[in-house]
Amino acid sequence: MEIAFEPLPVAEADAAHVLAMRAAEGPNGIADWQTALNFLQRSAELGSTLAQAELSALAGDWLSSREILDGRSRPDSDWAKLRRSVDIGRWLEPSRRLIMSASPRIAAIEGFASAELCDWLIARARPKLAPAQVYDHDTGGPRSESVRTNSECHFPKDRSDLLLLTLRARMATASELPVHAMEAPAVLHYTPGQEFLPHYDFLDTNLPGPAKEVARAGQRVLTFLVVLNDDYAGGETDFPELGKRWKGRKGSALFFWNVQPDGKVDRGTLHAGLPPTSGEKWLLSQWVRVPALKSGMQF
Repeated sequence: MEIAFEPLPVAEADAAHVLAMRAAEGPNGIADWQTALNFLQRSAELGSTLAQAELSALAGDWLSSREILDGRSRPDSDWAKLRRSVDIGRWLEPSRRLIMSASPRIAAIEGFASAELCDWLIARARPKLAPAQVYDHDTGGPRSESVRTNSECHFPKDRSDLLLLTLRARMATASELPVHAMEAPAVLHYTPGQEFLPHYDFLDTNLPGPAKEVARAGQRVLTFLVVLNDDYAGGETDFPELGKRWKGRKGSALFFWNVQPDGKVDRGTLHAGLPPTSGEKWLLSQWVRVPALKSGMQF
């Protein structure tokens, strides 16, 4: 399937990379992965180190990928050969869910992301970390509050990469919600003592700011978390209403619906990011918006 995009100066490496991202998620979430890989190859040939690192990783050469991303190597590789060796179907294979709770609806997935992909996401996020923010109850915009003391790095489309987009595609398959409903994902970082106090991820429409956001972009119906490392103490995700805490192994995932099947908010999803007592905690967080939801995954 060919997807038409408005013309961009594809002679430039960055522009070719943008086209790769567009093809991977496509209009209304309809992906054209082969076109995405073609543009990624072109971007790599034009000298984009990010594209070169992505293509190496997608082909299974993580060592070269890390060296390129770290600026330690800029190999004169056969990018066309690397592109042909990519098995994109393997990157998109669905995962088996394990139901953790029927009400609220919570599921876990073991081995959702490879250790190498987890390391890739940490490496990309670390230089761009900034203090994490929350929604302003009055305006709906972001603001800093003492309830949240960790840092984060967002990946909007112009800063994304094909490895991250394969992960989002698999999130869509697992949650049965479309990619185009997803917000920009964020890598979260916690050092000892940093935390996110008990909160809901749904937007409370009784407050003016969140009500504006829901009217603009829909309710935040689902939260998807991927554990990027496990070499720290403490730092669990706490569900106080359930009396349960979760701390997955590196590469595992947890996702939960912030609303009930009828679309009403689910206050059983109250949760907190507990502070690590030693080491650093890294997570990938993905929120999903839906304008009107009166049904959803049943389990």
